Amino acid sequence: MNIHPPIAYAFLTLILGFSAASIKRSNIIDLLGEKILMNANEQKATMMLIALSHIMAPFFLSFVLIASFDKWVLRFEEKEKTLTLLVASAIMGSILTPFGNLRNLYLSIASGNGVPSISIYSFVSTMLPLWVASLIFFLVVAYFICKKNEVKNANIRVEWKKADLIFSLFMLFFIFGYFNIGRYYNLTLPGLIILAGIFCIVFMGTGPLKAVNWYLFIPVGVSFAVFYILLFFPITGIKLPLWMLYSAGSIGSAGLSSNFLSFIIPSLTNNETLMLYSLSVGGLAGIFGSYEAIWIWVKGRTRIDWKLMFLLFFFFLLISITILFLRR
Repeated sequence: MNIHPPIAYAFLTLILGFSAASIKRSNIIDLLGEKILMNANEQKATMMLIALSHIMAPFFLSFVLIASFDKWVLRFEEKEKTLTLLVASAIMGSILTPFGNLRNLYLSIASGNGVPSISIYSFVSTMLPLWVASLIFFLVVAYFICKKNEVKNANIRVEWKKADLIFSLFMLFFIFGYFNIGRYYNLTLPGLIILAGIFCIVFMGTGPLKAVNWYLFIPVGVSFAVFYILLFFPITGIKLPLWMLYSAGSIGSAGLSSNFLSFIIPSLTNNETLMLYSLSVGGLAGIFGSYEAIWIWVKGRTRIDWKLMFLLFFFFLLISITILFLRR
């Protein structure tokens, strides 16, 4: 039984919100971050935090990571430059899986009319070249532009919580099941959310519910409005050349955000690779490039260097176009 994409989007965002909140509550990211920052210089710490974000962001942890970055960079001298690299790294690190960020999540179910249209393995295979290229690129950039100033030592002792981490892994188990087994055996999202909710309350109480970042549901609300407007006023008859579609997703994100465009572009093309690559790069397109950038712009304690962010966006336009050309 298929359900409308924004409804599936809301269910999946809720389950992923449980998982991300539990990983945050487990303090595992804070523990790893403090180990990286201990007795490190800014160049080394930035490179290691980039690696950490690329490994963890594909599990829907961009906002958790960015919140930690916003706290950690207060101990750096080059705050704006460091935060820009780390936020950009989290945005690009999240592109690897169909549930790594809000854009991928919607695209992966919109193409299948409410059910995943591509397996996790196939999705990862599609995005891996851009993900690896972004990791290498950010590490090289950090090596050359970050200075070797010592990071201020905060003498923070962090204890991690095993129960919360185990709970988050169970939530990811539900997500993996939906994106793989559910594609073939019609595992319905209402049943999935009920199982996840029961598991949450029985084993963890209401703690994960209270820790969920409810700001994640602002794009979900927008997706409902856009989907039902397009349902009554369809644009599927519009045929645009591939270069124009790519430009709309990437360059257009600078004004409309890649999250908003992810609700529209599936109505214009069924080329999943083009959609994913253009909107992934579009996430770097300045203040409105992605919901992550908007979030740090509004709530962050340290400001992003937007000139540097636009420069990174320009380079990733070239990198992604090159990868798409070589994949033909």
